[in-house]
Amino acid sequence: MEPVTLTAGAIATLVLVKATETATEKATEKLGELVVEKADKLLSLLKIKSPSTAKAIELSQKQPLNYSKAVGELEAVMKEPEVAKAVEEVDTAVSTDAKLAADVKALTNALQSQPPSVQNFGKIAEEIKEIKTNITGNVYGGINIH
Repeated sequence: MEPVTLTAGAIATLVLVKATETATEKATEKLGELVVEKADKLLSLLKIKSPSTAKAIELSQKQPLNYSKAVGELEAVMKEPEVAKAVEEVDTAVSTDAKLAADVKALTNALQSQPPSVQNFGKIAEEIKEIKTNITGNVYGGINIH
């Protein structure tokens, strides 16, 4: 997969994982223990290699994320093998679940569709809400995410 696609999906996955963090532990498990583990590993690396990107992702549920900037910053630090490997591991973990992969792709598309200078936080919030609905539905065992 191309680095831009990998980074875009990785950022969307991190945003989704942060969105479900406020949910029950069971919901996080249903999201995918491996996905959460790999996303946490990537976020930990970003805290060291690109602190501003990590902080923006962590705050993405409270304030608009400059998605194009986050992708660009992740692409820059992907020159480091451990970061590139972590991004690939997130992508591999997500791709093991077809429904989750589709949700991440939908969120990636929603994030990419935003103009770089003006982020429509409401639209992104709606997309995350829709994905949370998918997670709470029968696809992930009827769990409840608040």
